[in-house]
Amino acid sequence: MLYTLVMMVCLTDVPQTCEEREQMVDGLAMRPGTAFMQAQPLVAQWIETHPGYFVQRWRVLPGRGS
Repeated sequence: MLYTLVMMVCLTDVPQTCEEREQMVDGLAMRPGTAFMQAQPLVAQWIETHPGYFVQRWRVLPGRGS
């Protein structure tokens, strides 16, 4: 099922400077709770590949597109 991973990301050095990032994700489970658990490694991967940022909060929304 197609989902959108929505993350509020902030600069580590300036934590009040935040922006929303969206990433389309396909192949997650149909059940929202399971999809949420499956998306956790994607959030961790984003953090690893974007030094200088931290994820303040995130959510998974079904079928949303930018």
